[in-house]
Amino acid sequence: MMNEEFEKFLKLVLDQNSSDNNVRTQAELDFTQVSRQDPTQSSYILIELACNDQLPTDIKQSCLLHLKRFVPKFWSLGFESFVGPPISQELKQVIRDKLIQLATSSPESKIRAGSAYVITQIAAADYPDEWPNLLKDLYELTTRYNDEWSMIGGLSVLNELFDDLITEEQFWDGGVGTQLINHIIQILSQESLNSDIKSSTLKFYKSVFNTLQSPEAFNVPERLRNVHDHITTSIPLFLHLLENSMSITQTPIPTKVLEQEINLRTYIYDVFGIYFNNFNKKISGANKESILYLLLKDFEFLSNTYYEIYYNDNSNSTLSNDTILSRVLESLFPTLSALLHTIKLTTILPEDSLNQYINNLAKVSVLPVSVIDEYEADFNSYVTDVSGISIGSISVRECVSEFLTELNNDDSSYIFKVVLKQYYDMNNNATAWQLKETNLFLLESLFMNEESESIGQDIPLVELFKNLTTIALNNNHPLTIGRAFLVLPRFLEKFESKLSFSDFGIKALGEMIQIASSLIGNTNELYNLAKVSALISITYYNNIGDLKQLISNNDKNSIQISIFNIILSLIEDGEDDSLPILLEAIIVAIKLDEKFASQLTLNDNVDVIDIIFKVSFKDPSNVQLSIDSNECLTALLQGIESSYYVRVCEKSLPFIFNVINNSLQKTSLDYVPELDLSLDLLSVIIGSAPGEEFPSEVFLYTFPILKNLILSTTDDQILQNSGEVFNNLLQKALRHFIDYNDSETGKLGIDLLLMITSKFLSPELSDSAALNSGSIVLSILEKFQSYLSENFQSQLLEATVKRLIIAKEVITIENLILVFCKIVLNSSSPQDLVNFLFNNVVLTKDHITQNGLELILPIWFNSFEITRGYELIKANTLALGKLFSLGDERIESMIVNGDIIPYQGDVIRTRSMARSMPDEYTKIPAALKILKLFVSELNFQCQQPDADDYLPLDGNEGDDDEGWEDMDDIGVPNYEKLKSYVDEEEEEGLNADEDLKNILILFFKECLSKNLGHFQTFYEMLDDDEKKIVTENVVF
Repeated sequence: MMNEEFEKFLKLVLDQNSSDNNVRTQAELDFTQVSRQDPTQSSYILIELACNDQLPTDIKQSCLLHLKRFVPKFWSLGFESFVGPPISQELKQVIRDKLIQLATSSPESKIRAGSAYVITQIAAADYPDEWPNLLKDLYELTTRYNDEWSMIGGLSVLNELFDDLITEEQFWDGGVGTQLINHIIQILSQESLNSDIKSSTLKFYKSVFNTLQSPEAFNVPERLRNVHDHITTSIPLFLHLLENSMSITQTPIPTKVLEQEINLRTYIYDVFGIYFNNFNKKISGANKESILYLLLKDFEFLSNTYYEIYYNDNSNSTLSNDTILSRVLESLFPTLSALLHTIKLTTILPEDSLNQYINNLAKVSVLPVSVIDEYEADFNSYVTDVSGISIGSISVRECVSEFLTELNNDDSSYIFKVVLKQYYDMNNNATAWQLKETNLFLLESLFMNEESESIGQDIPLVELFKNLTTIALNNNHPLTIGRAFLVLPRFLEKFESKLSFSDFGIKALGEMIQIASSLIGNTNELYNLAKVSALISITYYNNIGDLKQLISNNDKNSIQISIFNIILSLIEDGEDDSLPILLEAIIVAIKLDEKFASQLTLNDNVDVIDIIFKVSFKDPSNVQLSIDSNECLTALLQGIESSYYVRVCEKSLPFIFNVINNSLQKTSLDYVPELDLSLDLLSVIIGSAPGEEFPSEVFLYTFPILKNLILSTTDDQILQNSGEVFNNLLQKALRHFIDYNDSETGKLGIDLLLMITSKFLSPELSDSAALNSGSIVLSILEKFQSYLSENFQSQLLEATVKRLIIAKEVITIENLILVFCKIVLNSSSPQDLVNFLFNNVVLTKDHITQNGLELILPIWFNSFEITRGYELIKANTLALGKLFSLGDERIESMIVNGDIIPYQGDVIRTRSMARSMPDEYTKIPAALKILKLFVSELNFQCQQPDADDYLPLDGNEGDDDEGWEDMDDIGVPNYEKLKSYVDEEEEEGLNADEDLKNILILFFKECLSKNLGHFQTFYEMLDDDEKKIVTENVVF
C-alpha cells in the first residue's frame, strides 16, 4: 500500500506520458519543481517505485528513466551537468544496491536493461572510489549457475560497463583482461547452462574481444602471442558449443528452446567471423575444416527451415520469431565467406554435397511470400531492397549476394555452372517463376564477382544473352521481368571483353526501354515493378559506357522520350527511395542530348522541367532528392539556348515564387523544406543563365521577391540559400541592378544591393547565415567596382574584416578570406591592400586594439592550415606568396603564433581541463609563418602519388648519376650554399596554371635567386627539417 506522497509522485510520472498536451506539460513542470526541491526524496521514491512488483513494466521503466536523468544533475560533482543539491550518501548506497538487485533478479528484460543503464551512469563517477566492489559483486553474481536472471543480468551490466570502466592499462597490465577472459571461458564451459545465458556470455565476449584485436594488442609481441594462444585454445570450446547446439535442434524440441539455440549459433558465427577476418593465418587448417563442415551442415538445416517458412508460407512454423532465423543466416554468411578465402569447397566436398549446398543457397535466396505481397502492393518497397538504398539491417538476400560477389574463382565458377543449368531447366516452367527469379538473382550476384575470371569461359555467351533478353517477351511475372532487366547490364559488364557493349549493350538497352515503355497504361499495376527495374537498370548501363557516344543520333531522342514517359507513369505512386531513382534516370536521359531535352514537350504540355519539379517536391525534405534534383536541373540547363531558358523560367519560377510568397505571408518566416528546395533550384536556374545578357523579365520577376525574402527573414538556412541565389544574380545581372528602381520604396537597385550586402555582413548573423557573405562581397567588388565610391568600397572591406574576426565556422572563414585572397591576386599592386588594412582599419577585439593587417593575417594563416579544396589552397598559396614577396616591414615585424609548444606538465590534461589550459605556441614573424606554411604544404604535396611515378623508365633514364650530389652530401645548406644550386635564368615567376607542388617549388627558387621578401633572413630561421624539405625540392 503506497502512502500519499508516493501516490502523488506516481501520478506525476504517469501524467508525463499523457496524450493530453496540457496535462503532460503541467506534469513535467511539477515533476521538475518537486525534484529540484528535494532530489534525495525524489530519487528514493523513484527507486522504490522501480522495485515495486505490483506496478506495470512500463511504469517501472519510466521511473528508471527518470532516475537516469537525475544522476547527472544531482548525484555528484563528477558530472559536468551537476546542479545540486546532491543526493545523500546514505541513499546513494541504497540506490546502488537496489539497481544491482533489479538488474540481476528481474525476469523482465526491459527492467534489467533500464537498471544496467543507470548503473553504468553512476559507475562512471563512483567506480572505483565510491563503489570498489562493483566488478567483484558482478563476477560473483555471474557464477550463480542455477540463477538464470542473475547470470543474464550480471553479464548485461558487465557488457554495459566494459567500455566505460576498463582502461587499456587495466585490461592489459592490471590483469583485468585475463580475469574477464577466464571468467567468460569458465561460464561457457558449464554444460548445464541454458543457451540464453551462453548467448549473453558471447555477447559480452565480443565486446571484450574488441580490445584483444585493438592496436594496443598488435603493438606488443607478448600480448599478440597471448591473443593467438587464446584463439587456439578457445576454438575447440566454440566448436563444441556449435556441435552441441546443432544436435539439440536435430530432434523435436519446444519452440522456445529452438529459438534459444538458433540465437546462440548467431553469436558463435559472429565470434568465428571475427577470428577469421582478423587472425585467419593463426587458425589451423584442421580447425577451419572442422568449422566449415559443421557450418555447412547447419546451413542445410537452417535453409530447409527458412524455405519451409518463407517459400511455402508455412503458418504452422515452429518459430514464433521468424527474424531470429534471418539473423543467424546474416551472421553465418560472413563467416563462411571468410573461411572460403583459404578453403575451396570444390576441393573438399564431393559433387553431390556441392550441389546440395547450391540448392541450399537458392532456398535462402527465394523471395518470401510476404515480401512478394509487399512488393506487389507497393513498388517503392521493392526499389528500397533492390537499389540497396535502405539503411539498417541487411536482408538474407543481400548477404547471399555479397557472399557470391566475393567468392573465390573456383567455387564461384562451379556454382555458376549449376545455377545456369537450373535456370535453363526451368525456362519453360511458368508456374515456378519464383525459382526462376531466384536463379536470375544468383546469376546477377555471380556476374558482379570481379575476382572470378573463369565464370562463363566455356558457355555460349550469345545464346545466354538472347535468352536473357527474351524473358520480358514471354509470359513471365513482372518480378522475373524486372530481375532480367537488372541482370543484363551486370552480364554485359562481366563479359565486356567478349561481347561488345557498343553492340550487345546498346541493343539490350534499347529493347528494354521499348518493352518498359509498352507497359505504360497497363491496368495491371504489378508492371510498375518491371518499369522501375528498367529505370534502375538504365543507371547500371550508364556506368558501363558513355551512352551519349554509343547510342546513334537516330535513336537518342526516342529513347529520351520513352524514359521520360516511363518516369511520368510512376511519379504519382512513387515515394521514399523510388524518387532518387527516378531523378537518376532523368539525369541519364537528359545527358543523352541536353539540347533536345531542354526543348522537349511531352503529352499534356509537360516539359522535362515539370517532371523534375514533380519528383523533387514529392519529398522536399529528402536530402538525396535535393542533390539529385540540382544535378538534373544543371544538366538540363547546360548550354541551353536563350529562348528556351526563358521558357524554363516561365515554367518553373511561378511555382518557386509561390512557395516563397506563401512563406512571406506567414507571421514567422522560418525554414520549411519546400522553401529550402525552391531556393536550391532557383540558384541553379539563375546560375545557369546562358549568354552575356541576363533576361530582363527574369530579373524583374526574381529580384523583388528575393530582396523581400532576404530582408524579412532571420532564419539561418533561408539566409544561407538565398545568399547563394543573390550571389548568382550579382554574377549574371550587373546591368539590371544598375537600371533597377523599386516601385514600392523608390530605392535604386544599387542601394538595395548594398542594403542586402550589409545584412549578410551583419555581426548579428550566425556563421551559417553569413556563409556566402564573402562571395557576395567579392562579386560586388569585381562586378560593380566602377559604380561604387572609393569611400563605400573602404567601408565594405572594413565590414568584411569585422565579419571575419567574429567568424568561427571554417567554411565561413574560408569564404571571407577569399575576398582578400582574390584582391591580392587580381590587383596590380597588392601593396595597396596592405596599406589599406594597416592604415584604414582599426578594430578592438578582446579588449585589444589592432589594425586590419594584424587581425586578418593570423586568421588567414590558421585557415590555410585547414583549407579544403585543391584550387582554394592554390589560390591562397599564390596570394600569400605575393604578400611575402613584398618584403613589407609591417608583415615581417608582425608577431604571430608559430609551432605548438608540447605540454610539459605532470598533470594529465582531460578534455574539460584543456578548455581552461589552451595550447601554447612559439612566437614568430608573420613572414616566417608564411614560409613554414609553404614548407609544410610542399612536404604534403610531395607525399601525394604522381602519375609519372607509374610510368616505366625510358632507356637508361635514371641510371646516370654522374655530376649529381646526394642529399647526404649537401647536408643542411645555408642560404648562400642553397642559392648556388639554383639557376636564376630558369625562374619566370609564379604561374596559376602550374600544379600546387610546382608553384611552391618555383616560389622557393625565385625567392632564393632574388632574395625576395628578404628570404635569406627567414630561411635561416627555419629548422633543419624544414630546410631539408626546401633543399630536396629546389635542388633535386
